[in-house]
Amino acid sequence: MSEKVKQAQPNTIIKLMAVAFVVFIAVFLDQWTKMWAEENLASPRYEHTVDVEVPQTAQPSTFLQFVETTYASEPEANQKRFIASASRNGEKLFATHEVKPGDVISFNYMSKTVIEGYYDYQYARNPGAAWSFLADQSPRFRSIFFGITGILAVILMFGFIIASKWKTQKGLIIILACILGGAVGNIIDRFRLSYVIDFISWHVGEHYWPTFNIADIFVTCGVALLIIDLLIHRKDKDDDKESDAKSEDNAKSQDDPKSQDDPKSQDDPKSQDDA
Repeated sequence: MSEKVKQAQPNTIIKLMAVAFVVFIAVFLDQWTKMWAEENLASPRYEHTVDVEVPQTAQPSTFLQFVETTYASEPEANQKRFIASASRNGEKLFATHEVKPGDVISFNYMSKTVIEGYYDYQYARNPGAAWSFLADQSPRFRSIFFGITGILAVILMFGFIIASKWKTQKGLIIILACILGGAVGNIIDRFRLSYVIDFISWHVGEHYWPTFNIADIFVTCGVALLIIDLLIHRKDKDDDKESDAKSEDNAKSQDDPKSQDDPKSQDDPKSQDDA
């Protein structure tokens, strides 16, 4: 076994371990936050409800008081929507109804406010790709299409990672691992649910950015960093080419006998005549 192969093996192992770690973190964060969204957020659009049990330590109160106490951090408009969407044992629950410890309340709408007017957690399902691409196609077609394209994307990313050298391309490898981890996170949803769970909602007033998830963050940030990395390396290559060109010109000038002759060192015929 050659020395180069012996040196490459540890670097390959370290590279694969680093990639596996980044992918694991991305997938773990993505799937954990999506499970949290399923358990804590509700939307009537997808008929997804959240059941909340009144704590045993709570005092009997009106439903309005319960909501105001439990969801005190939520804007008043959200509290009203929670109340309007609530039911108990299949019957509509009104603000004046009494709730007691042990009651299970089903909310047809539930969101979490992070920054009022700008940042919320809202439950959404995306059966298509980014910007709901192919969302109106049949579930079977979407499953086949996104399954195949997702697997091909993963293979492509992994191929780039394998081809990259850990010793000189650590940053590129980590960036590709982020994209790979995000892609795997959404592919798991495709095969598990036939849709992707989104819950991060950014907006300015009533103007909303498309809802997204943690996997989308890894993919988007990874692609952005990849573009920056490519631009930086392209600039470095251009600088190297310019430096090589200057070095080549200097070498040619040194090899040219005419350039080596110093006109001042040669005898000037006119000066000799004058002498």
